[in-house]
Amino acid sequence: MRRILMAIFLVWFSTANAEIEIVKVKKRGVADDLITCEWDNKEGVPCVTITLPVSNSNKISEKISAKTIITKQEIEDNNIKDLKSVMAHVNNVMAVQSGPTGQQTSIFTRGSNSNHTLVLLNGIPINDQSTTNGAYDFGQDFMNNILYIEVYKGSSGHHFGADAIGGAINIVTSVDFENKIVAYENGVKGNYATYFGDWQIGITAGTHEEKNVSALSGADEKDGVENKSITLNVINWFNEHLKFKSTLFTRNTLADIDGHSLALQEGFDSDNSLFAFQSGLEFIERDSHSHLTLHTHQHDREYNSPNNEFDNYESESYVVKGEHKKTKSDQFVYGLGFEYKYDDATFDNKGSYNSSLNGNYDNIGYFANIGYEFTNTLSTTLNVRTDSNSVTGSNNSYNIGLLKEDILPDLNFKISHSTGFKNPSLYELYGADNYGYEGNTSLTAEQSSTNELGLEYTINESSMFTLSLFDTSINNLIEYSYPTYVNNKTSSINQEGIELGYAFKNDTNNFRIFSSHLSSKKTDGSNQLRRPGLTLGANWNKQLEDGVNFITNYNYLGSHLDIHNSNWSTITMPDVHLLDIGITKNLYGFEFGFSVNNFLDEKYDAPHGFSKEGRNLSFIFKSNF
Repeated sequence: MRRILMAIFLVWFSTANAEIEIVKVKKRGVADDLITCEWDNKEGVPCVTITLPVSNSNKISEKISAKTIITKQEIEDNNIKDLKSVMAHVNNVMAVQSGPTGQQTSIFTRGSNSNHTLVLLNGIPINDQSTTNGAYDFGQDFMNNILYIEVYKGSSGHHFGADAIGGAINIVTSVDFENKIVAYENGVKGNYATYFGDWQIGITAGTHEEKNVSALSGADEKDGVENKSITLNVINWFNEHLKFKSTLFTRNTLADIDGHSLALQEGFDSDNSLFAFQSGLEFIERDSHSHLTLHTHQHDREYNSPNNEFDNYESESYVVKGEHKKTKSDQFVYGLGFEYKYDDATFDNKGSYNSSLNGNYDNIGYFANIGYEFTNTLSTTLNVRTDSNSVTGSNNSYNIGLLKEDILPDLNFKISHSTGFKNPSLYELYGADNYGYEGNTSLTAEQSSTNELGLEYTINESSMFTLSLFDTSINNLIEYSYPTYVNNKTSSINQEGIELGYAFKNDTNNFRIFSSHLSSKKTDGSNQLRRPGLTLGANWNKQLEDGVNFITNYNYLGSHLDIHNSNWSTITMPDVHLLDIGITKNLYGFEFGFSVNNFLDEKYDAPHGFSKEGRNLSFIFKSNF
């Protein structure tokens, strides 16, 4: 099957008809990833866009199901050091880290479970199947080798297929010709790109090291973290239409960790590595875009404990993905494609608790989308996907949306309905432990249904107001019932909420404020843990005179339920106010500055029993070369 699919797609590439000659510009930079394609080949502007193609989408569906982009400039301006910290800039995405920087981190997108957010590298899934529930650890990736981040919430992420019930987060890398070095209090990162003949070569790398507070609240020792990351990107245009791209992405994070009591602090550490390699071809014409990508990645996690206890978790994946997008007319666009993915995971840990895993499955998905503009202001889109898993069977999902622009002057209205699914993890299917647990290969996927309504009001050319209303139901939940996991046919999770946002941007100000109200409840009406009902965020970047920039970031996390770290009772956690500020100045081509995180010096646990850093000062130095 894999060979047949690859042969079909290669024929597809070779038989495409060129309808326009595209003149290559001599030098491309990071702007290629964000600038709209200019077909009149204006000087200095790329004549083809190298934005990564979004799976199973088109230009109309992307207007209806919007994504949030945290750009390279925002990452640098706000001195964002790790992937977890990016989420503080996204409305209604909650990051919960079990201690300070480098510790295990879960993401709850719009109140969904921690394993309901799909993580991708340049559009290819990279979730770790060696974790018991298939969740991704967001505490291990630092921004040293990442260009920018795309966040898809709710229905806007369902087109990626399995495991995106809550949404999807796409880590984007590419050749970046803005050669730069950035040094700060706890690390250094840099980027260098050049040409070797027609080949564009870009290397981005960095390291981060710090030791701040103990992971366990009340402990007297400090737990540190050391991260090293590197990415190599290669691009070559073989001719006016055919582009080759390859990415090597790797990172390693060493962290001190603690046991579950103050008596268990010394001798615990983790070693977490990710290696990914992908390579592919894109064939681009004015009215079509085809791509084929081969991808592999491996997760390797090791945990050391006193008394020579050693646990090792490994997973690997292989992916082949192809897609063709076509603009048939000004009103009609379509796309279709496939994605094959093979997952394998093993682990064997020994000590007071023994568990093991040795299992695999593969999944083949076929998808298609259409978009149609009835008028200049009324359009619709349909995304459909069917997946077949070698163990859990078949699942179908879809997303249908409608956009009405200027329903009132400068007011756009959009509405969508989508379905999604979450496959069981390999541990839930094949795992075992010394207390009698055995995996259940009869499990089927969790199912979700989401409705969303959005409004966008353009106040003037500098400012916009947005509103989103959503409700999601998740059924056929996978839950533990001794001695195995089962599908609970009578239990469900119901999430509903409202998200508000306002943005203002001119030559000297970039200001955003956003807020959300969330209800995430189980069938019995009880609230889910670690989901604040109210959150608020504000980001302000002010350019002053003489090259001085002032940066302010504020986050409010409302009170919420949690589990007591020692007696396991359900408790209410208080609300938290977090304020970060920073100042930078450009001087003789260099940029100097400092930032103060947790300026209010809030003392809080999140989750309960795990410490957070207090007020800390960091110095910054940036230089282009």
